[in-house]
Amino acid sequence: MISRIHAFAARLLLVLLLAFAGGHAMAAGSLAIDTLQGEKYGFSFNHPSTDQADQRAMRECGADCSVVLRFRAECGAYAADQAKGSNAYGWATGATSSIVQQRAQAECRSKGGSSCKVRAWGCDATKAAAQEVAPRDVPAARDSVPSRDNTPPRETPAARGEFPMQGEWLVDYAGSAGFPYNGTLRVSEKLGNGMFRGVMVLAYTTNDGKAKRVQQDVQVTVRGNTVVIQGSNPVYLQGSGNYSADAYTVTIASNNLMRGTNNDADGAGGAVVISRR
Repeated sequence: MISRIHAFAARLLLVLLLAFAGGHAMAAGSLAIDTLQGEKYGFSFNHPSTDQADQRAMRECGADCSVVLRFRAECGAYAADQAKGSNAYGWATGATSSIVQQRAQAECRSKGGSSCKVRAWGCDATKAAAQEVAPRDVPAARDSVPSRDNTPPRETPAARGEFPMQGEWLVDYAGSAGFPYNGTLRVSEKLGNGMFRGVMVLAYTTNDGKAKRVQQDVQVTVRGNTVVIQGSNPVYLQGSGNYSADAYTVTIASNNLMRGTNNDADGAGGAVVISRR
């Protein structure tokens, strides 16, 4: 009983910290779809500003897209009809992941969809943390990390030891310092036993307008649906200063998308989105 009380108190403290974190709270998300009404789409969550959430969704969606939904400190979902020739779709926001998925599918069906399926959903950090305090019918892990195409974790390629980690990835990191980091992760060498080696380069502009680029070696470890990306030996390619090597823990959403958080030695925190280039 005491341990349960301690766990509850810890989660409650997290909620309070997020509530009073001001501009550092990750609580903005966006949905973008193309002019064909959902043939292509982009979904973002846990960004420090609406502009950054919009940029991420637009980058994922591609050309001829526009932002159709924005949400902050709550959950969002997008559903589309899978029937051939149909362009029925639906989206929704709400308090929990289960509610928004149901609403998005219902809107899709109301527009004539016969095989509506949730394509993307997620809850921002402030809402996801708050949901952990109160009982609910959806596991916390599914509220804090969105699922592309509504695929259960046990069916992902990573669960079968087939996740294609090698290659080039785009990295979007919304750091707690208040400005975004963007760059590339190149995973080039397979070490065996779910471990890989590569290089990551991140560019960012500080709050006082200084542009910087940092390169670091990375070791990548894939365990089930969790990927740990541990940086080392950071070197400035542009600018100067002290940079603490990144330590990302992300969850696989699809073969082309991972989302999670940074937990470097300085406790920087922040949301990370990694997409295949």
